[in-house]
Amino acid sequence: MKRLRAAAMILAALCLLTLIGQRLVSDSLDSLDKGLARVESLCICGEYPQAREQIRYMTQSYQKQQAVLAVFIRKDQLHELESALYGLNAYAHPDYLQDLLCETGKLKSQLNGVRRLFFGLL
Repeated sequence: MKRLRAAAMILAALCLLTLIGQRLVSDSLDSLDKGLARVESLCICGEYPQAREQIRYMTQSYQKQQAVLAVFIRKDQLHELESALYGLNAYAHPDYLQDLLCETGKLKSQLNGVRRLFFGLL
């Protein structure tokens, strides 16, 4: 009977960890996706200082979440996202609008790839 109770507790803990991980990853990826859309719209409107501020905010929030995300997502995928995110600030300039839109598109594709890999397993 004790084994059954222990097994049920372990199963419950794993289910809880899975739900927490699903929520955390989903919220983080959605936050990055919304931030990228905001950066694109700010740059299209010509508000480049606000776009740089948005990129800085996204980078800081991603750094805070990265250690916890590493529990659920492979580190190499997180480093790819981080590298692409850090590179966006260089494109937040009127002369590089098309490049910025291209880079945000690539980053959104990476986010969707991570989303498919993570949630495809659940």
